[in-house]
Amino acid sequence: MFTDPNVASVGRSFAALSSAGADFAIGAVDFGDQGRSRVMLRNRGLLRVYAEHGTGLFLGAEMVGPRLEHIAHLLAWAHQARMTVPDMLDMPFYHGVIEEGLRTALRDVQTRLHLGPPMVERCLDCGPGA
Repeated sequence: MFTDPNVASVGRSFAALSSAGADFAIGAVDFGDQGRSRVMLRNRGLLRVYAEHGTGLFLGAEMVGPRLEHIAHLLAWAHQARMTVPDMLDMPFYHGVIEEGLRTALRDVQTRLHLGPPMVERCLDCGPGA
């Protein structure tokens, strides 16, 4: 939706996954401490991503926050391509953009799926708020 802040949903929602009994994990990022959103003075919002246990398949996302129409667009491509969370994290994330928040949420869900290394809090290589 073109609102301020942006509101978007991609793929299956938390409610739909829960009611279907899906075995999934949730990753999240709070835009209150995300680098680019802080610089823009638009640091409010939350992004949650959902992925399937066992396969890491990206199932959906729900979000409210700054410039999230861009993230929703990328996530729609990832959902259509049936990407896994590790596949998504292999894609480039440039520094100084809102999309770094997506990387944080994906790292969070990957950790909860036990598919990769644990998420490093306050990663210096990831940029401020990543």
